Amino acid sequence: MDTSKWLESSSMKKKRAVVLVALLMLASLCQAQEELPEFPADRPGHTWGADVLPHHKVSWENGFGFESCPDGSRTITLTSTIVRYGIFKNVELRIGTDFQLHKDGPDAKYAFGVAPLTVGAKFKAYESTNWLPSIGLLAELQLPYVGSKDLVPPHLAPSMYILFDHSITDWFSLCYNVGAIWDGETAIPQTFLSLALFFNITDQVGAFVESYNYLHPDGNQFMTDFGFTWMPSRRVQLDISCDLDLLNLGKYYAFGCGVSWMIN
Repeated sequence: MDTSKWLESSSMKKKRAVVLVALLMLASLCQAQEELPEFPADRPGHTWGADVLPHHKVSWENGFGFESCPDGSRTITLTSTIVRYGIFKNVELRIGTDFQLHKDGPDAKYAFGVAPLTVGAKFKAYESTNWLPSIGLLAELQLPYVGSKDLVPPHLAPSMYILFDHSITDWFSLCYNVGAIWDGETAIPQTFLSLALFFNITDQVGAFVESYNYLHPDGNQFMTDFGFTWMPSRRVQLDISCDLDLLNLGKYYAFGCGVSWMIN
């Protein structure tokens, strides 16, 4: 037997085997990418969609922000963090807090503070069919035990929201929320109403505009918010947004940016 031909034949078989293994790995990777579930990020904006995080998935959503109020107070949010976990198919758990710098007036100095720890759960109660929207429920609780003394409420501060989510076309959807927010001091809650319009500019780039409003016997706030999102991958979303107070145009403004990451 010709040894050189046998070695050449053996070498070709090894090369073919390596190529076959590489193709199988690539096919497996592509299939896994296709089967990756949608990531319903809750950033940016103040209107939540009805979708929850997929079962056993974990996400980390973090943002930076700056707020300027008519009374001269300023707040720099160094990090606004929320961790979400899909505990069941239609239920997710949430926990979050803010680390911020705040000053009470133009001549005051910034002081560091930690916002109260917020825990909660979101439930998807109904999946959209035809023209009927998806419906979800969000319940959260601010704890008076964790955070800076001047930022935490004196008592437990609950909030509850009904979430509606409606896809009109492939590129346009709307969400609207109705809720009640207690401040931990009085028994009279703020009523929360919001409406957000979402536009898919491309498969990766989106835009939104929303109106979110707080109604209370002591005074109302009528706010608007708009911004853009970009998904460089199906696990990561980047965002930028700006807020305005319709009753104090030119005197109040806020802006923020952030990242949402589905970890697993």
